Amino acid sequence: MELNLLRVLSLVLLNFPADLFGYVVIPSTNPLAVGQNVTLNLVPPSNINVGTWSHETSVIVIFYPNGESVTNTYKNRVTFNRTSLELSIRYLQLNDSGQYILQGTNPDLNAAIPLSVQEPISNVTLRANAIDLVELNNTAVLTCSTSSGTSLSYRWLNGSSVVTASGVVQLGEGNSTLTLNRVTRYDEGPFRCKVFNGISNETSQPIHLNIRYGPSNPTLVVNPNMGPGNTAYRTASNITLSCSAQSNPPASYMWKFNGAFLKEQSPQLTLQNIRVNQTGNYTCLAYNNVTLRYAIINTIINIVEPITVVVLNSFGKLPILDESFTLRCEVTVPVDHIHWLMNGKLLPLNNRTGYSMDNNSIVITSIQFSDSGKYQCEAFNAVSNMTSMAYTLVVNYGPLVVNISLQGPTNNGTGFKYTMTCSANSQPASEYQWKFNNQSLLKPGTLLVVDKSVKNIGNYTCVATNSVTKIKMSKTISLDFTEPSPAPPIQCSFGLMLMLLIALSLRFD
Repeated sequence: MELNLLRVLSLVLLNFPADLFGYVVIPSTNPLAVGQNVTLNLVPPSNINVGTWSHETSVIVIFYPNGESVTNTYKNRVTFNRTSLELSIRYLQLNDSGQYILQGTNPDLNAAIPLSVQEPISNVTLRANAIDLVELNNTAVLTCSTSSGTSLSYRWLNGSSVVTASGVVQLGEGNSTLTLNRVTRYDEGPFRCKVFNGISNETSQPIHLNIRYGPSNPTLVVNPNMGPGNTAYRTASNITLSCSAQSNPPASYMWKFNGAFLKEQSPQLTLQNIRVNQTGNYTCLAYNNVTLRYAIINTIINIVEPITVVVLNSFGKLPILDESFTLRCEVTVPVDHIHWLMNGKLLPLNNRTGYSMDNNSIVITSIQFSDSGKYQCEAFNAVSNMTSMAYTLVVNYGPLVVNISLQGPTNNGTGFKYTMTCSANSQPASEYQWKFNNQSLLKPGTLLVVDKSVKNIGNYTCVATNSVTKIKMSKTISLDFTEPSPAPPIQCSFGLMLMLLIALSLRFD
């Protein structure tokens, strides 16, 4: 009769709504390890006349005003305090996990708490399907396992960073496996898995993946460094080209010059005592014999002969007033550009002064006196510059006007002589030649001295010649120093002489 009553009471209480009037069940520990003890208390405390403690749908204890009864399954493991309604369970097993419910009437209540009984974790092991992998080619699968433990949760670490699922990262089998699709060099690890439950945790030993990658991101450094964008070097210099690339295993290196392979097979290529014919395109090829991939980088090396001689010369005719004149800058090696200077300043262009196509000549048309001065050219290339010695430009002209000055006759002790001096405005100074009555005289020069004699009467011509301009000009004067006829004698009569005497006497009276 008592057993039937207990069954009816249990069924009624199990259908009560939960957590009536704000009652809760508080365990002494939760979760718990296998073999531990737990005590369940009602908060706040309450005096209940009739009620039950249950595990899921199984009744543990039923109590009523005159007593309580523990079911046979829990008789040796359960202690119940009728006054406080406290329930203690000893030697918990995994199957003790679940919902614990206190139900009662007078007053009515229904309070519950889930209890988790767990096995401690031990011997966490991490395995990989492969250790040596090729970047972007292979997939890594890491599996985490334990010898013991229940209610397991998993956390994956790459170094100190937590690994989460993404496009190429997959977590499976309750997060106990980590799959890395198309591994990259950043997947080297170390990888660890941490396994935990409510009562324990343990972390595996690390696994390092050997990701074979590259070569990639090649760099090429040239020493000495000539500055940004400058790849020009003097002849006879020494140059070292250093090549590197990110690669595992380390890359091997080969070199090309203008497309042809060189013998050098190392990260460095040294060029000693360089020559102009070594100008060109240098290529470094990095090769990974595991990934079977190449990386290529190149640079242009420009080897330039320094300027050692710059000479400024006139070309063609010497400078002549109103005519064209050319100055040429002569350099023994190729140059990039030439500056022209006049009297130490950049030569200004005008409608009479212009440069040649290659800038190595200037042409002055209709040269004028204002073009006189000191000219220089300054040649530049990528490794040097040099300025020529000055060319002094003097404008040649004339003769413009020929003048003859005549002095005399003077007596120099040997007779009377005439001196004729010839001059002309000219650059350079003119050469002079005398003619007498259109017949050339043997003696050239600016001076001509002739005796005062009848035989030297005639026309004297001075011819001035400029050896540069090739201009000739002349001036002619005439000498006529014939002796005048003697005056006739004066005939005086007696009467005339008398008159003169009278006139003189009257003057002095």
